Amino acid sequence: MADKASPQARKKATDTYFEKSLARISLVISHTEPEVLDALNKIVAKKDCSKAMAIKTALIEYAKSLD
Repeated sequence: MADKASPQARKKATDTYFEKSLARISLVISHTEPEVLDALNKIVAKKDCSKAMAIKTALIEYAKSLD
């Protein structure tokens, strides 16, 4: 059976999956690494965003600092 999803639908599905994956990562962090969770919560408070978005933000800002 051929996949009939449009490129836009496929991108939206990929983005949604990625967001949910990041949310699951934040849940694992919350139970296993309190120091990391504290850092994540600081980013969430400062940026007024979700944990998933805070993880993305931290990754991007860290990558920029490597240049």
